[in-house]
This record gives sequence, C-alpha cells and structure tokens, in this order.
Amino acid sequence: MSSTLAERYNLEVNRLMPHMGSDLQVDPSINTASEIDEIVFRRSEYLGGMAAVLLALIARDN
Repeated sequence: MSSTLAERYNLEVNRLMPHMGSDLQVDPSINTASEIDEIVFRRSEYLGGMAAVLLALIARDN
C-alpha cells in the first residue's frame, strides 16, 4: 500500500497529539515535507515547530 507523506504525517499527528489533530492536519494528497511545513507554519509558528518535529520523526522511521 502506497501512502503520501501527508497521510503518514496525519497518522502521526493523531497518534502523538490527538488533542491537536485539527490544528495540525493537512490535505492527505500532499507529498512533500516543505509543503506540509509551509501550510502548518502559516497557521502559527508554534504549530509549524510541531510539524517539523513530526516530519523529522517520520523521516527517522523511514
């Protein structure tokens, strides 16, 4: 099963921070870390920092 980076990212959001899911979730069709980071960072710098950490965890696990 192939999944986009955003699908894996959204799963991590739900697993690690379910209470912040709606703030951190992105469109599941996105497949680049920079686009995810840009979208979430536009919401707030605090959330953008969280997104960067989640993306780093995903990259480490790959």
